[in-house]
Amino acid sequence: MDCVILVEADRNTGKGQKMRKEEVRETGIAGIKQRIKDGKYIVSLDLGREIITDPKTGKRKEKQKKTTKVVNTLKEAKAILGENNAAKRHKKLTGATGKVYIENVIKDYKEKYYDSDKHWSDSYKQQKNSQHTHFINYFGNMDLKRVDTAEIENYFLYCQNDLDLCTNTIQKHKCHLIDLWKFMKKNFSKYGINENVVLDADYGNIIKYEATPLTLEQINILLNQCLLEDDRSTLLMVGLPVLAGMRRSELCGLRHSKVDFENKKILVDVARVQINTGFIEKLPKGDKTRTTCICEVLEKFMQLALEQQLEWSQGKTLECGEYVYLTKTNIVSDYLPHPGKVSRRFKELQKRINKRLEKAGQEPLPVIRLHDLRHSFISVLLNSGQVNPFQVYGCAGHVIEDNTSTKTYWHDQGDRQEIIDFWNKSLTVDFDILK
Repeated sequence: MDCVILVEADRNTGKGQKMRKEEVRETGIAGIKQRIKDGKYIVSLDLGREIITDPKTGKRKEKQKKTTKVVNTLKEAKAILGENNAAKRHKKLTGATGKVYIENVIKDYKEKYYDSDKHWSDSYKQQKNSQHTHFINYFGNMDLKRVDTAEIENYFLYCQNDLDLCTNTIQKHKCHLIDLWKFMKKNFSKYGINENVVLDADYGNIIKYEATPLTLEQINILLNQCLLEDDRSTLLMVGLPVLAGMRRSELCGLRHSKVDFENKKILVDVARVQINTGFIEKLPKGDKTRTTCICEVLEKFMQLALEQQLEWSQGKTLECGEYVYLTKTNIVSDYLPHPGKVSRRFKELQKRINKRLEKAGQEPLPVIRLHDLRHSFISVLLNSGQVNPFQVYGCAGHVIEDNTSTKTYWHDQGDRQEIIDFWNKSLTVDFDILK
């Protein structure tokens, strides 16, 4: 629980006034807090900057304008915040702020070149649009006139560490950034940029992160340790990637309606990813849907998590209630988990688990990324010699190489039984620990 001093605009004068100190709780949404005393929601609004003249010195300077609004429901708060963000976005796109934003440049670039040119293929446009999404996510609120070569190199690190892109793909991103900066330089009168800072940016020193897949024994230790956690959402955070091969974005986007316990299948057709300060839902990586499987342990994990979620919700209908992965905080405040926070929660989980193991005189587990759980799923199954590799490819959504004749003749029929059988006989999870 945080204590903050809020500033509220006077309705008559429009000037900010300090409110008394109030206790508020975080909602998980930037700009929205909930007041403890009455449950109302406080929305902090950024009204942009204005030029003012200092009466003492006569100098002109920028001053940020802010205000707050108090509403009864989270839905109203989100609507107000959305309207404010839309207004700011309009200013960016129209250039009303005097700054150069990547979204504006991309819009102009597309209109100038390939949106109106029929010679560009759909696949080319799709590739560029994917790059544009990543550019906007990273550079969205930056004034491009202030971006230097070092910041471009930071973007390459972002591509490697956060997006898990290979060096070849990062090189393609650099080529397109060079084109965008060349475009801005050519149109200096509009953008005020006369230097291509991307040209000297180095991505060659980026070392591709090597995944650290867990062994079957380590997976069993990890799953048993997760049962010791109070928040059973941990069972989903670990179980869905390591037993069903799901990505973080797919975990965050999974709805109950996509889970078929009767046929032991999960339809993976949505990925929820961050866009600037908000989120969008899109098709999974590769723009393809797929089915993955539910073994006995994963089914039990999902049931345990759901039971706890129902206890926390206390019979209330929640906006986030249709989603599978929810923490206690998500349910109490009724908001969806931030994908980045899922990774941080996994890091914190690993620290707790290794402390318990060391205290018990056992060898700690290797410190890995959340995405390495998916690698572990693939690695253990392929190396077992007991599962058809194409069932693994189908589960994971992997693309078969074009130079194989197999791609021509193999079609995923949705069979996952060998994977289910392998997990059912290989996992040694002791649920008696919960009694």
